[in-house]
Amino acid sequence: MENTDESSADIKGFNLNPSNTSNPLLIPDEVSVKFDPNALYYDMSGDKYLIILNQHTFKKTIYFQNKQPSTRNGTDNDVKSLKAIFGNLGFEVIVHRDLEYSDIIKNLTAIASKDHSKTSCICITILTHGDKGGEVHAADRPYLLTDIMAIFEKQLSLVNKPKLFFVQACRGANMDAGNTVALDSQSDSVLTIPTHADFLVLCSTVEDHLSYRDMYGSWMIQALCHVIKEHHEDLDLLHMITLTNRKVAYERSTYTPSNRAMNNKKQMPETRFTLTKLLKF
Repeated sequence: MENTDESSADIKGFNLNPSNTSNPLLIPDEVSVKFDPNALYYDMSGDKYLIILNQHTFKKTIYFQNKQPSTRNGTDNDVKSLKAIFGNLGFEVIVHRDLEYSDIIKNLTAIASKDHSKTSCICITILTHGDKGGEVHAADRPYLLTDIMAIFEKQLSLVNKPKLFFVQACRGANMDAGNTVALDSQSDSVLTIPTHADFLVLCSTVEDHLSYRDMYGSWMIQALCHVIKEHHEDLDLLHMITLTNRKVAYERSTYTPSNRAMNNKKQMPETRFTLTKLLKF
């Protein structure tokens, strides 16, 4: 098991009419989407984008009670790993550093509003502080993850295309001491797609709990990059996320002997998704 010294926590410092199956399905031409509903995998042969919102330094504002949240040392190593892995997989990588909330919304709206008819996948990675209820932090204020997910929900050229969100942030202040267990051994159709379909959100920790990072990067992002590098040729994304969960859960613990309250704590990533096909990079 890998113990991590000097760990830091990333804590703070859809609109459709109800269907009526008794009536014929009428779909206006301008909102029709042609695709093969029987396809097992998403078509990943088109353009792929990774947008990284990297929050390293924050501002002292009234939204943060006129206190400056702690600097997220090590986050640039997460960016480095993500750029290397996803760049090798054919993604165009766009990095934004220390954006304020208005600029986050402006930049993501501009990206989402483009013609994505030739796009296969969009991945938004958020590296920041956070808190309960889906709260994540821009340089100047907290905001909700749903604020940016909503930007991509109604873009018609992104319908039936995977929209991935990897969120490295705390979701509360609780620490997980873990449980001790005994080991068994030593060793081309037309279809209307729900607004919320084809999303995936991978959070670095479960609700109400801390998320950890050290000088080498954050536990979840580094584990995810390692697993994708090793298994992208033979496993789909959900299987790779499962291995990422395993790696964080089994191989990581805090190591802060000078602070016993923070020592030997655990972290468990969590995923929710509405993908309708398998995704293989």
